[in-house]
Amino acid sequence: MRALDKVQEIGIEKRLEFPTDVELLPNGNILVTDAGYWTGAGSEILEIDRIGNIVWQYGGTLKFAHSAKLLPNGNLLIADTGNNRVFEITRDGEVLMDSNQWGDGTGRLSDGTYLDYPNDAHQLESGTLLITDRNNNRVIECDKDGNIIRCWDSVNHPHNGDMLPNGNLLVASSDDNKIIELDPEGRVVWSYGDGSTDMLNWPRDADRLENGNTLIVDSKNHRVIEVDPKGNIVWEYKTEKRSQPYDADRLSDGTTLISFQASSSVAIIDDSGNRLWNFHNFFRTSALPDMIVNGDFRTPDSRLPDKPAGWVRCDLLSEGGGRFLWDKDKPDGVGIEYNRDGAMWWQQTVKASAGVTYLLSGQVKTEDLDGMAQIQLAFVDEKGCFIHEPKSLPGGKVYTGTTDWTLDEAQITAPDRTTGVDIRLVVIGKGTVWFNKIDFIELPWF
Repeated sequence: MRALDKVQEIGIEKRLEFPTDVELLPNGNILVTDAGYWTGAGSEILEIDRIGNIVWQYGGTLKFAHSAKLLPNGNLLIADTGNNRVFEITRDGEVLMDSNQWGDGTGRLSDGTYLDYPNDAHQLESGTLLITDRNNNRVIECDKDGNIIRCWDSVNHPHNGDMLPNGNLLVASSDDNKIIELDPEGRVVWSYGDGSTDMLNWPRDADRLENGNTLIVDSKNHRVIEVDPKGNIVWEYKTEKRSQPYDADRLSDGTTLISFQASSSVAIIDDSGNRLWNFHNFFRTSALPDMIVNGDFRTPDSRLPDKPAGWVRCDLLSEGGGRFLWDKDKPDGVGIEYNRDGAMWWQQTVKASAGVTYLLSGQVKTEDLDGMAQIQLAFVDEKGCFIHEPKSLPGGKVYTGTTDWTLDEAQITAPDRTTGVDIRLVVIGKGTVWFNKIDFIELPWF
């Protein structure tokens, strides 16, 4: 079998699919960064008015973009995360500055390194850039030629660093489950979180408010909290369903603007938790097939003949690694060859109903897999919101090491609110896995 070239196959223009950064603009509109669909397509920057109209958008070659900031000159500074670059554009899409041009066009910074998963970028008052460089475990201040001025490297997979008026850095040290404030020498002068997931679980944004409190996005606990300098929670907004908030801004009228990734939505919340404004236009469960299409992978896609019909290749979380494997001339399943800690999967989405028991089946083979592979089910509700946490998705057996073709079967009952399900053929870690003869059928006697 041969490796497939990466082709953007799903990702709908002007559809909010996976929101990250949000910002209230001076004209009252909302600027939203959309990271796109699981295939890596569809990332764009959207400007949305209060009626819900998309009045401006930019896509270009964005992949998994995480932030867009309005600059004083009216341009936008974008962290194009999946392409490992930061760049400035005009409203007409003209690129004025691009980190790919640093280091004589190599993208290299002055210390010889490269940006690796930049998830946030600000322009400071001095005109320099503050970049949260996640996979390099650092936040850097640099000029627009890539010369590093300062570097804070005592953070673990950071998100959304902010420079405070006192010159300190406030940042989410996400994999430590902490929010930390660092002075210019890198010393921790304030923090919130004890490392446990009960207190904070994968925080990804923190803002210092005018009253001295700190607004924190506690993503995997599905809440936004405000804590005072002593660490007391003085305000909390928590959703009953999985929402996975990413970014939150306290607005001048006391309301809070929040992006929710698990529900593909952006909302403004008052201090009592009421939604005063909401934008959601991506319905994942509309017009879905009733059953698995092309479960034996023998039929090529009529539009993209280098992939099997009915299936899409999801590499949004692959961190730039891995290959999808399929050969239309020798269709004996699909494969994934992967080489890092993220995840890749083949996916098909079909209808499903709450309370119904299904038989999930397929064949799996692994080769030197230092990680795990699984046929997983990600159930969604009528708005396309995921019902389970990503690390607790139901599915078949977990495979590792080297195994010959094995029949995998599991009986799974769809949870409350289910209207559809993503069927995912997943690999996490290093190695190769093959899948074939995938089926998902209702068991009528249950």
